[in-house]
Amino acid sequence: MAADPRPSPEFSLAVAEGQSEFFVELAHALAYELRALGVAASVNIGEIPLPRQGLVHVFLPPHEYVSWSRYRPPAELLRRSIVISAEQPDTHYFAANVPLARDAGAVFDINARAVRAYRSEGIEASLLELGYTRLWDRFEDTADEPEPPPHAAAAEGGRRDIDILFLGRLTPRRSAALASYAGIFERFRCHIALSDDARPNIAGATAFVAGDAKRDLLARSKVMLNIHGEDEPYFEWLRVSEAICSGCAVVSEHSSDIAPLKWGRHLLTGRVGSLGLFCAWLAEDDVRRENMRHAAYQLFREERPLSKAALKLIEAGRDVTAEPVSAHLVLAASQERVRGQFREEPPSFERQPPERANLSDGEALILRAVKQQMLNVRSLRRELAHLTRVSRDESHDEPDIQVVAVSPAWNEGPAPALSVIIPLYNDRRDVICALGSLERASTTDWEAVIVDDASTDGSGGAVRDWMIERPQLACRLIRHELNRGLAAARNTGVEHARTDRLLMLDADNEIRPTAIGRLLSGLAADPRASFAYGIMERFSASGSEGLVSCFGWDPQRLRGGNYIDAFALLRRDALEAMGGYSNDERLYGWEDYDLWVRMAEAGKHGVFVPEIIGRYRVRHGSMIAQTNVSTTDAYAALIEHAPKLLAGLRVPR
Repeated sequence: MAADPRPSPEFSLAVAEGQSEFFVELAHALAYELRALGVAASVNIGEIPLPRQGLVHVFLPPHEYVSWSRYRPPAELLRRSIVISAEQPDTHYFAANVPLARDAGAVFDINARAVRAYRSEGIEASLLELGYTRLWDRFEDTADEPEPPPHAAAAEGGRRDIDILFLGRLTPRRSAALASYAGIFERFRCHIALSDDARPNIAGATAFVAGDAKRDLLARSKVMLNIHGEDEPYFEWLRVSEAICSGCAVVSEHSSDIAPLKWGRHLLTGRVGSLGLFCAWLAEDDVRRENMRHAAYQLFREERPLSKAALKLIEAGRDVTAEPVSAHLVLAASQERVRGQFREEPPSFERQPPERANLSDGEALILRAVKQQMLNVRSLRRELAHLTRVSRDESHDEPDIQVVAVSPAWNEGPAPALSVIIPLYNDRRDVICALGSLERASTTDWEAVIVDDASTDGSGGAVRDWMIERPQLACRLIRHELNRGLAAARNTGVEHARTDRLLMLDADNEIRPTAIGRLLSGLAADPRASFAYGIMERFSASGSEGLVSCFGWDPQRLRGGNYIDAFALLRRDALEAMGGYSNDERLYGWEDYDLWVRMAEAGKHGVFVPEIIGRYRVRHGSMIAQTNVSTTDAYAALIEHAPKLLAGLRVPR
């Protein structure tokens, strides 16, 4: 076939400022490949150049550019432009692209499933195949080539210290799947990097890994796991392409349109319930994993280079810019740009507390009264217990806090690495499960301080019996003669602990075997961090129910609610500098949330361990459930304790 004699156009790839980094990265990769072919290409964020002869605009994706830039390209300009879509069909994002795609000179999508959806709308879309680009290459074998690609030696001789990596937006479906793999993943080094749509996923966002940071993670990983965000079997080509270029073996949920990749040779696919086992299999089978990642990488380099996609763009660009640029178009584009500057700003992603939908002032007042009544009943029970105790003759000589039992191991051997603080109130069965999970920990260098906050169900006795059967474990059982609340129980535990590392474990939760070691390592890696925390699996009598505590330290995220679980490893000096846990009654159930916002207010921070390290028990009637009946007083207390962080926060009704 004869070469096209027409000159290659210049490309302006348009991405709106604040738009997801997903599309920014794709734009840079395509521009890289266009320039490698000798074609002028630039990535323009926030503003596009005015039309001129030989210039083709590429919008990625069109609906987000229009929404975020407040600039709608005139129809005549769209006819001289290319739109690239990367949205899943049957979503409102995809639907928003359709009217813009109808006016475009050429339409591409990175997934064949979406191409078919466009064609069903009468739009002649084409497939833009993603694949190998030197810009994404982190496959360490390429360092032996005469001219290695950028960052080819990032893995330093093939050292991959992450067994299983997951990157993706958090959805209920993904949350449930990852939680179900927790028991499998606990014996591996995992890195679970979850993002959300609470704010734009831009470079540098705490809950979003992008650019070189993402590809460095891929270069450190043996297996990359891909799970669909929704029920559609849509193959995430961009994520998989970056993983293959980085030398990861890929495990993915069953998907449509994965050719030319083949099961068992280039990747493993399966039902969502089997993916955890597939990841474990590949992480442990070095030979199979090496064969698979080499085969996929070689396939991409030989058969699916991203340069092919660049060539398609060049041909489409020649077609859409064949007609001369009219003076009318230049004027229309200029006027649209000016109008866009005065349009309403894109929606703010400032997080605010969740408000109850359709809640009247009267209903809000009733809920607040109900919560106050619950707290009053709690106070009356405490006062009654105090009066009953005082009425006994012997009560005058009894201390308010008693050491009930100390195991033989408490006073033997060197000081442990950390103290586990377990507050206890009427959790007889659950506390034994919590202690059992602690006993199974792979790190044994700990002591446990259990504080029985005047339980009435025999919880303290059950703990004492458990301790007697395990004299080799360093444990100390303390009892409050009067119920004083969660904050006081934790503070008492801290007073009796002997170490400078304090692990807070609620009596109804459990830890994973590797949790202590992972948290200690995380805290040691950041000497300035006040505490370390990780991801928790929600569970109930029905089984696993997803994940919580999924995101890295972000004070602004705390404005929208508590996203960090109480299960955390704290430095004693940092906790004591905050005066311990607050005894403010309004915080009932939110004592840990209050500590995090006060730390943020004081300029302190936590370090996030991106692994599933514990289990959070979901129960109706818990402290947090009672607090959430009405959050007005609790938020008011938080604002008093952290006025700068929470300035301007609307207190929900």
